Order: sequence, then structure tokens, then C-alpha cells
Amino acid sequence: MADLEFIAPPKVATISFSLEPAYNAVASLHLICEELSGFSEWVHHTAAKLSPEKRLLNSVVCGSAPIFLDGEQWSSFEAWLDHLDTLDPTEMRDREVDLFLDKVKQHWSDENDEVPSAEEFLADRGLFLSIVESVMTHKGKGKSFNREEFKLDFQLLNDPPARKDALLSHLREMWDLYLEQDWNHNLPMLQESIAAFETLDFSEKSTTEAVLQVIDRDRLPDGWDQKFEEIERFIFIPSAHIGPYILMIDLSKNIARMVFGARVPKGATVASSALQRSELLMRLNTLADETRLHILELLTQENELGAKDIMTRLDLSQSAASRHLRQLSVTGYLIEGRRDGAKYYRLNQDRVKDTTDAIEAFLK
Repeated sequence: MADLEFIAPPKVATISFSLEPAYNAVASLHLICEELSGFSEWVHHTAAKLSPEKRLLNSVVCGSAPIFLDGEQWSSFEAWLDHLDTLDPTEMRDREVDLFLDKVKQHWSDENDEVPSAEEFLADRGLFLSIVESVMTHKGKGKSFNREEFKLDFQLLNDPPARKDALLSHLREMWDLYLEQDWNHNLPMLQESIAAFETLDFSEKSTTEAVLQVIDRDRLPDGWDQKFEEIERFIFIPSAHIGPYILMIDLSKNIARMVFGARVPKGATVASSALQRSELLMRLNTLADETRLHILELLTQENELGAKDIMTRLDLSQSAASRHLRQLSVTGYLIEGRRDGAKYYRLNQDRVKDTTDAIEAFLK
């Protein structure tokens, strides 16, 4: 008797697009904390206006705020703030600590160190700082550790009412001074981007193919394959500020919310001069840097180069090389690969041609 085996078709997640004003605003505030080139001018101008103390508080707030978005769809940023105002300060603090200690357990899963209790974690500032630093630098995530930020974090964790007040007052102040006017200005462009993406047909694509088309990449970032296994719905949120980068701002309840740069995708049946101009400016800004142009020039002479080769030839520090290579990669000018654990790069001639074609089309 034949031994037949049925193979189920691959699971395909639902793809949708949404403004998500609360997530969008939190994402914009998060960008202020990051030291990356390629964001919109709003990010750099806003960061420059903030005092060092306000930037420090913004980092603490951005570490907490996404937790309380709760995976829900908020009608407006203000509606979400009203919800936050109803929450119990101590319950908010305890939720943050429990979630972080769960990460510590994952981080230490292959080690013998015992994860401290919440009480121990909050009682000893030295222990708190050492654990946070250990988790942030785990497995080469590349995140810098700002000791002053986490001293403030520790202080506020030990005073839940003050922490909640700081969170709400900062979010309201940033909305009133910087976010609200910018949101209203960019809203038509974001709506145009959603309308353009909604003309695309993803029905014949796998989940990975659909995601790659939306985020305009040739491959998923490292580790994202595993994150996507249980996802049943992707909600893509267009941003006026994030440029070529992608931010996974929510991963809960089998739903992933991903913030991406607003644009009109290839194959869309609608056009937008504002989005066309914005995307072209993003690409040209990537090229408007002597070091990045040198990297591209090197790769016109070599079929492929490793990150260390590029560092050596251009006398770049590891952090500088990583920053420039990342921006060139996420903008699509470089194709990134791995071999024996090391990163290698090739010039993406198709993206170069896309850029020259976009310039010609824009100037016609």
C-alpha cells in the first residue's frame, strides 16, 4: 500500500496598511533616540531642539511607551494618551519589569546565572545597570549603553507615580510642540501611500515575498524569519520620517506592526508627486556623502568586498563603516550577504539604474 503524505501549503498572513497615529507618533519619537543618518529632516531638527535632559527622558519614555500601546488600534494619539491616564502607576511599572525580566531569562537561558526577582532588580542600582547593559549588548545587537539614561530609568521605576507623570507629560509636550503640526502636514501624503499600496495584489505571493515587496528589500533582516512564523496579520504603517529603515514597533497577539518609509511602490496604479519627491530625496541624501560614494566606487572596481576590507581600504572605524554600510544597504544600493559569519557587499546596479530613471522621470 502506498504511503501517501499530504504537505500543507505555506501559511500566508494577511497584509494590510493603516495610518495608526499612536504607533506612528511613538515611532517618530523613537527615531530621535537613534544615531542614524537617513531619517527625515524633522527628526534631526527636533533632536537638535531638545536639551540633553529632554533627550535623556525621551529615551526612557520610548523604552516604555510601546508596551502600553497594547497591540490595540487607537483612533488618535490623544485617544491613546487618555487611555494611559486611566492606568494604575504601580501596575504599569510592574508590567514593564516583568516583561524585561522575561527577556533576561531568554538572554540567560544557556547560562547558570539566576535571574533576580523584581524586588531584587529594583533594590540594587548596580545590579540593575549591569543586567540592562548585559541584555542590550547581548549577541552583538549593536546597541550602545547610556548609563545616565538607565540611572534615570532606575530612579523612575522606584517611583511609579512620578514615572507615569513623566511619561504622560513628555508625550503630551512632544505632541503639542513637535508632533501634531507635523502629523497634520504629512497626513495627506501618508494617505496617498496607503492608497497606492492597496492597489497591489499580494494574493499570489508568500508572506515573505509580500513583506519584502512592502519594505523594498531583497532579504529579511537577520532573525526576522523566526519572528514571522506565528504571525497571522501584518499591519504596515507608512512614516514620513523613517527613511529607508524599518521598525518593528509591535509584535503581539499574532499581529506584527511594521513602520516603513511612505512611498509609492512599483506596480501601483496611483501616483503622488509628493511621495515621488520624498523617495528621490531619500535616495539622493544617501549618495550625498563622500565616504558612501567612496564605498560605491570601490564596489564598481571589485565584484564583492567584505566589511573588514572596506574598513581597511577607507581607514574607517568599525562603527563608522557599519553606519555607512547599513544606510547603503537599507536604501538598496548594496546587496548584503554572509559567508562564514562575515558580511560581504556587492553593488546593486538595478538600484543605481532605478535612481537615474527616477531623476529623469521627475525632471520631465
